[in-house]
Amino acid sequence: MLAERGLDGFSLSALARHLGVSTAAPYRHFADRDALIDALCVEGYEEFGAALDRAARSTDDPRARLDALGVAYLRFAAEHRAVFTVMFANRGDAVTEAGRPTFDPLVQAILAAQAADVLPPATDPRVLARTLWATLHGLAVLGGQGGLAKLGLDDAPEALVASAFSLATR
Repeated sequence: MLAERGLDGFSLSALARHLGVSTAAPYRHFADRDALIDALCVEGYEEFGAALDRAARSTDDPRARLDALGVAYLRFAAEHRAVFTVMFANRGDAVTEAGRPTFDPLVQAILAAQAADVLPPATDPRVLARTLWATLHGLAVLGGQGGLAKLGLDDAPEALVASAFSLATR
């Protein structure tokens, strides 16, 4: 429903009708609509973090690890578009705390890439991570909204990541 209607069109009563349960049923599990959305975001961050962790463990090569993380980021965004969009909206503290650990695999990959001289070693790894994260997020959002395709700039996640990260790596 979230994917079909967006956040503004999502309600607990509509969800109940869609599921064929009483309109009171969702309230047995969630205090209100925001509590359900926050729970979806927390679950989304758990899945996102797991995808990033798998990508980070997929190789010992520092450059390949960065690429794997980037591809995992873009794939998750494409496969979970509605939840991905809401995850990064301004939600409550529980959502913010659930999202924090998803930044760590990229920071760790950057530290390894700096040690291997793939990325500039003198740059603060969190600054590099913020920049690469923002680049990935921009590609994910623009791709999801059709902005890249409109300009003929859309490509497979591997190619998008390779071209974007080539600007930062040595």
